[in-house]
Amino acid sequence: MNSRSEQETLINFNEAEPKAIIYTQNGALKRKLAKLADERPGDVHLNRRFPDGAEEYTIPKKWVKVNASRILTEEQRVRMTERGKELRKAQLGQIVG
Repeated sequence: MNSRSEQETLINFNEAEPKAIIYTQNGALKRKLAKLADERPGDVHLNRRFPDGAEEYTIPKKWVKVNASRILTEEQRVRMTERGKELRKAQLGQIVG
């Protein structure tokens, strides 16, 4: 098994083809891809498993996204935290009540 700094996830695609190849040693991503392969065999395919524990999958290229997190001010962060606490209290009240 490779050290954490040696464990890679590579996503490879080109502009001509509709599929992307994902090579990963990340446990959470491997589980997610395996579940998708079971649920959507027409879209996700396990290509191979490697001796080092890595797996390679083919997925639709349109599924590959880069999402940056929102930049929040301290005031927005505090407001969102308070709102989350209020929602949790309300949900707990419904479960208990």
